Amino acid sequence: MTKKELWLRIKAYQFNHIVPAGLLSHIAAIFGGDSSSEKAFAAKIARKHNWPNRFASKAVFEYKKFVYLGLVSDFTVTPSKIIDVVWHEHLLFTKAYREFCDTVIKHAFDHHPELLPMQDQTGQYNAQYLDTLDLYALEFGTVPPEAIWGVAKFDKDKVANEKFRSKKKDQPGTDASSYGDTPLISHFDSDVSDNKAFPEFNDFGDGDFGGAGSDGGWDAGDATGSDSGGDSGGDSGGCSGGCGGGD
Repeated sequence: MTKKELWLRIKAYQFNHIVPAGLLSHIAAIFGGDSSSEKAFAAKIARKHNWPNRFASKAVFEYKKFVYLGLVSDFTVTPSKIIDVVWHEHLLFTKAYREFCDTVIKHAFDHHPELLPMQDQTGQYNAQYLDTLDLYALEFGTVPPEAIWGVAKFDKDKVANEKFRSKKKDQPGTDASSYGDTPLISHFDSDVSDNKAFPEFNDFGDGDFGGAGSDGGWDAGDATGSDSGGDSGGDSGGCSGGCGGGD
């Protein structure tokens, strides 16, 4: 599978696995047939974490980019706190997450939170986080949106001075070289129609999605109400010192 094929598979994923078959038509009626399952997933996250719907939707899309980076990298990637929240929420749908790994990305994408805040491990996660940001810029040809990726979270010079390094993948089947060294953006640059179809490579929308940004509701009716009966677990604040993943 090429990088372009992998990204297209991930980008096209609409989280249908999380919706029981008997509820698909109901979800489609509430959110509209286009990407209704993904909108429902974003709405659940927005309700649970008190995020504007538009911000949650952007965070879900950036989570897809994180998964892509985890598969093509030669090191263990680390998410921002916002991305980690989305990852946690996806993991809570355990069967659906397994199906996503098995049928969409065709690879295990495991979560490795920090158990104790030890300097060496925290330093390694910080280094991995910064390397993840650099890889994002290389692959997508744009700077990660700060509202979601928290670009200034760590002091890059401090991490470099402490000589912490990202953990290289060492398990069979995780050789990123199988995808090649050419950045993803290069697979789209020569085709103008592709660039129009993938504006995230050139410009991250209109910028109206951070913090107190527009709620951007989907006319979801009662789906915007309280998340009654839902789970209250998960580490909503993200992993201490970042999370390793993708190996």
